[in-house]
Amino acid sequence: MPKTIFLIRHSKATREYSQINDSDRPLTEKGCHDTEKMSLILKDHTNSVDLILTSTAVRAYSSALIYCKHLDYHPNNIKLEKNLYMTGSKDMLAILKKLDEKINSVIIIAHNPGIERLAKLLTGIESLHFTTSGIAMIDSKINNWSELDSGSCNLLSYRHPKETIYN
Repeated sequence: MPKTIFLIRHSKATREYSQINDSDRPLTEKGCHDTEKMSLILKDHTNSVDLILTSTAVRAYSSALIYCKHLDYHPNNIKLEKNLYMTGSKDMLAILKKLDEKINSVIIIAHNPGIERLAKLLTGIESLHFTTSGIAMIDSKINNWSELDSGSCNLLSYRHPKETIYN
């Protein structure tokens, strides 16, 4: 069965606390609002996902929790992946290639530039630019995760919170 991938850049995080580590930065109010909006947009495209993988950074995990609420995905099933924090597209691709074949749809919530570069790598579309909260909805041409490779996917849609048709 073909695989579907939803690549999501975490939402806007605060920078006002200089004493906390980058990985501990929480979402801003706008970040929470944008994630709510984007999770509803994603829900219009899919009723459920088999797996949510997220970076261990607070802003990414907080974004994942909001997606869980709208996609009827139990938060206890979120898989925290430390190798999604500040990593490159090839490392992210390696994580995808190791997924269980029973999984047909996955959300990955991570950071730029890695998440944007992964979308470009998978689809071959160099003009993609990920804003915070952006979602790339990707359909694969493969049936096994291990076959996933550069250019093996189609970009179905790219959505972001600044689209004027959404309030």
